[in-house]
Amino acid sequence: MKLRNTLIALGISAATATSLSLLKVNKDLIVGSTAVIVGAGLMIALKDKKEINTKARNYEYFFNRAQDKFELADYEEAILDYNKALELSPTEICLVYSMRGNAKRNLGDLDGAISDQNKALDFDPLYADGYFNRGIAKFKKRDFDGAIEDYSQVLKINPKDSDAFFNRANVKKEIGDIKDACEDWRKAADLGDDDATKFLREHCE
Repeated sequence: MKLRNTLIALGISAATATSLSLLKVNKDLIVGSTAVIVGAGLMIALKDKKEINTKARNYEYFFNRAQDKFELADYEEAILDYNKALELSPTEICLVYSMRGNAKRNLGDLDGAISDQNKALDFDPLYADGYFNRGIAKFKKRDFDGAIEDYSQVLKINPKDSDAFFNRANVKKEIGDIKDACEDWRKAADLGDDDATKFLREHCE
């Protein structure tokens, strides 16, 4: 079973790009204080932008630290940092939920892992990694039909995902469907997957 994890943080994106809006004032009613009102509005906008920039930097810090802890197999501490990243990120919700789900899966919390992948997919139903990672958790729960459905969904989104073909083949092998497993391994091998080529030789020739 192939695992797939996001190892680097995405760059700070739209969260940092906040435009300043000008205040509209009625010149007939307000004459001398117009500059004060506009100046106050500008200061508020600048303060808001600074807070957004700080929040974005903090998100990047906690997400990257979580990724480092994940790589060191310190999953409990990684989850704490993913929690903090979720509080701070308005844009990368799918990514953080999915990675937190992977950490929970590696701790044996398969229900928690599936729940987090569900949250990622609720936010974006076309988030392929959510289906992929949920498929791994379902396989570990021995929900083989559910795992096959998830890998099939990945392949609807990306028909050239060799890892999804490879994993779906392994699930099919687990339930005794060697014919269809060989077909998926062959597709993965055609896409350049060396492990699939090896499995084809071992099980299908």
